[in-house]
Amino acid sequence: MVKRWDVLALGRLGLDLYALEAGPKAETRAFGAFIGGNPLNVAVGAVRLGLKAGLVSAVGDDAVGEFVLARLAREGVDTRFVFLKAGHRTPAVVLFREGGTYPLTFYREAAADWALGLGDVAQVPVEETRALFVSGTALAREPSRSAAFALAERAKAQGVPVYLDLDFRPGQWHDPGAYGVVLRSFLPLVRVAIGGEGEVRALRPRSVQVRAHQATEPLVEGDLEGAVAEALGRGLEALVVKGGERGAGAFFPDGKRVWVEAFPVEVLTPLGAGDAFAAGLLWARLRGRPWEEALLVGNACGAIVASRLGCGEFSPTREELVAFLRERGFHVD
Repeated sequence: MVKRWDVLALGRLGLDLYALEAGPKAETRAFGAFIGGNPLNVAVGAVRLGLKAGLVSAVGDDAVGEFVLARLAREGVDTRFVFLKAGHRTPAVVLFREGGTYPLTFYREAAADWALGLGDVAQVPVEETRALFVSGTALAREPSRSAAFALAERAKAQGVPVYLDLDFRPGQWHDPGAYGVVLRSFLPLVRVAIGGEGEVRALRPRSVQVRAHQATEPLVEGDLEGAVAEALGRGLEALVVKGGERGAGAFFPDGKRVWVEAFPVEVLTPLGAGDAFAAGLLWARLRGRPWEEALLVGNACGAIVASRLGCGEFSPTREELVAFLRERGFHVD
């Protein structure tokens, strides 16, 4: 079958308002308006690298939704499966930059993407994509949770690999402990899972603590090695673990591990770097590249975005990626 898309990404989207100046919150005057959300950023990043990507999500009947759809169209992301949900709102995120920290606030009350339902995903011809990418936050609420399960079940039945970004945002769950219960149930449908070390620990955590205003960086205590083993034991082909400034690795059921060091850059904001990493990893794997090269590409994309202000709209193009790697002695065509 000829595939219409390289990747379809399911889950959250929204408006990102990022402080354009660093300093105390009360003195911030200017914000930049961008688009964001884990699967949205991955879809945009994939398109910028030359893949055909679509988004499976929803917006509210509001001006913010119009803004998001217009920006997605400008980026070349297929939005035919971004549904309109009356009575719901297109969510937003506000980011400050204060003293080397990045206080972040989610506004997801009545979020439209959580209203994505079974009838919506039934319209998605998942067999026509080379990969399905699912954001873990899509599993936090119904009916989005059931929709994600249903689409992933169809994808697996059709031989379409499912990539899962663990995407742990504790404030988006009624109980952070529910995250592990639900994600563990979803893993048998997944071929490749991607997450930071804390997100992997959160599959079976001892405790979860949210640092002040750090909604995207919870402090999760738990047995990392045990969580890796359990995730791999649920049928994964590979578990990709992001280690921040240390790099990233791929872990396999047979005990093999591949680790690739990160690229040092001057960080402007780390938000969005992990999504760019996932886009780069997808790009490489869908081109049949080995895991070591896929991790290298992912690290490069993450480093580039970490040195920029925003997320998806700041993802590198293929030309920028190739130039970045060439400058550091690596060749990727």
